[in-house]
Amino acid sequence: MTCGEPGVPQNLDKPMVLANGTSVTVGILSPLPKGTCTLLWTVTDLNLAPAGSGTFTFSVEADTVATTAAPTTTVAGAPGTTTVSPPTTVVSTPITGGSGASSDSSTAHGSGPLGLFRFFSVLGMSMLFGAIVVIAFAWNEGVEYLITVRYLRTAWGIAMGGTFLFVGALTAEQTGNGLGGSMVPTAWADVLDSTPGKAAVLRFLLVAGSVYTVMRPDRITDPATRMFATVPPALALVTLAFSRDEFGLIEWAAGAVHALAMAVWLGGLIMVTRVVLAGPGDADLVQAVRGFAKISAPALWATVVSGAVLLFELDRGHLGSSHGLVLIVKTLLVSVMVFVGVAARQFINQRAARNEVMSAPLATRLRRALGIEALVGVVVLALTAWLLALTPAGLAASGNSNLTLKAPHTFINSTLGANVQVAFSERVGANDVRIEVITPLTALSGLAVNFVPPVGTLATGMAIEPIPLTGTGVAVLPKSAGFTLGVPGTWTVSVLIGGAEVQRQQIFVSDGSSAPATSSTLVGG
Repeated sequence: MTCGEPGVPQNLDKPMVLANGTSVTVGILSPLPKGTCTLLWTVTDLNLAPAGSGTFTFSVEADTVATTAAPTTTVAGAPGTTTVSPPTTVVSTPITGGSGASSDSSTAHGSGPLGLFRFFSVLGMSMLFGAIVVIAFAWNEGVEYLITVRYLRTAWGIAMGGTFLFVGALTAEQTGNGLGGSMVPTAWADVLDSTPGKAAVLRFLLVAGSVYTVMRPDRITDPATRMFATVPPALALVTLAFSRDEFGLIEWAAGAVHALAMAVWLGGLIMVTRVVLAGPGDADLVQAVRGFAKISAPALWATVVSGAVLLFELDRGHLGSSHGLVLIVKTLLVSVMVFVGVAARQFINQRAARNEVMSAPLATRLRRALGIEALVGVVVLALTAWLLALTPAGLAASGNSNLTLKAPHTFINSTLGANVQVAFSERVGANDVRIEVITPLTALSGLAVNFVPPVGTLATGMAIEPIPLTGTGVAVLPKSAGFTLGVPGTWTVSVLIGGAEVQRQQIFVSDGSSAPATSSTLVGG
C-alpha cells in the first residue's frame, strides 16, 4: 500500500482471514499521511496458484497522530487478543554483557508435590542401587535370602511410584495443565522440549527396566548378566544430573558423581540396617558389613566433594536467598552425617573384626549406629528435593533462572535505535517469556510484544503490555502468569515501542510432534 503524493510505501501487518472465510483484515502499523492511499491485493488458492487480484483506494483527510496503544486489537479468526498483565519479574538496572538478573533468586521451580514425588523417586532408586552394589561387591550370598528379594521389590516399587508421580507433576508444572490429566503417560510428550523433561521420562523408563534385576536378583552376581542388572538403575540415577535446564558440563559431571555416590552410601546404609542386620546370622553377615564399610567410605567422601562443587556452581557464595539458607541447613546435617559415618566405620572395624558370626547383641549395636547415619541421610535427601524447588543465586544471575526458553530472537530497528531480544518456550500451552532491552534508549515507554496466531486458525492472540521497562533491562513473564499459545504453527511476533513497530518475525510454535524447516523468519520492520 502507498499513500500521499508521491506514493510512499506503508508498513502493514500480516493479512488475516476472518472466521467467515471470505473476509480479510490487515493492520496498519504506522500513522498514515494525508492524501490518497492505494492498496494492491492478491490472493492464491490452496496450491499457491494466483486466484485473483485487484486494487482499491481511500482518502486520509488529515495527518494521523501516533498513539501509545498497540495498533492491533483483532486477531485472525478469533474474537480478540488476550492482554497479559505486566511481567512479574523486572530488572531495569543497566546490564553488562547482554544478560539480565532476576530480582528474586528464590522463585519456585516446582510445586510442593513435585519436590515430594522427587524425594520418593530418589529414595527408591538409591535403595535399589545401593542394595545392588552391596550384593555385587560385599554380599554375594544375599540373593539367597528371601528378605533380600522382598527388600529389592519394595525399593523398586517406591522408585517406580515416585518417578511416575514426579514425571506427572513435572508435566503439570511445565504445561500449566492439571495434575490429574498430567499423570497420563500420553501427556508426557509435552515435557520433551526441556532437558529436565527428557531426563525425567528417561528415568522412568530406566527404573521400569530395572524389573529385570528385581525379578531375578541372582543376575547381580552372575558375570554374564551383571552389567544388564546394574546399568539401568545406575543410568536412572545419572539422569538426576540433568534436573535443571541451566546446567552445563561441570554441573552435569558433578551431579552424576553426586547421585551415584549418594546412592551407594545411603542406599547401602539402608540395605545393611534393614536386611543384613535384621537379626543374628552366620559369617557372611559379618563379611557383608565389613565389605560395606570399605565401599561406603569413599562413596561418602565423593558425595561430600561433588556436593561442594555443586554448591559453588549454583550459589557462588550468595547464601542469603531461600536456596542458600536451605543449603546451609543441609551442609550442617552433612557435617553431622560425616561425623557419625566416621564413628560408625571405626566401630565396625573394632567390633566386627573380632567376630566370626553376627551375634544378636552385635547386630543390634551395629543397626543402631548405622541407623542414625541413615536417618540423617534421609533428612539430607529430603532437603535436596526441596532445593530443586528453589532457584540458586548463581543461576538467577544468568537471567534465565528457572525458565524454559528457546534461543532468543533479536528485534532491531536502526531508526528507533532499538535492539530487543524476546525468548519464549515456543510450544503449545503455557509459555515462559523473557524480554530484554539491549540497546540503551532514552525515555523508553510503551514497550509491548504482540503474538498473532497462524492464519486460518481460531486461536486467540496474546499481547504483553505494558512492559514496565524504562531503559535497558530484563522483564520476565513466567508461565504461571497465564501466557498461553493455543495452536501449533507459525506465529507472528511483533515488538512495539510507543506504538511504533520495531520489527516482526515469524516464529514456529511446536506441539511436540512437528518442527519447521526454519525457526524464525523476518517480516519487515
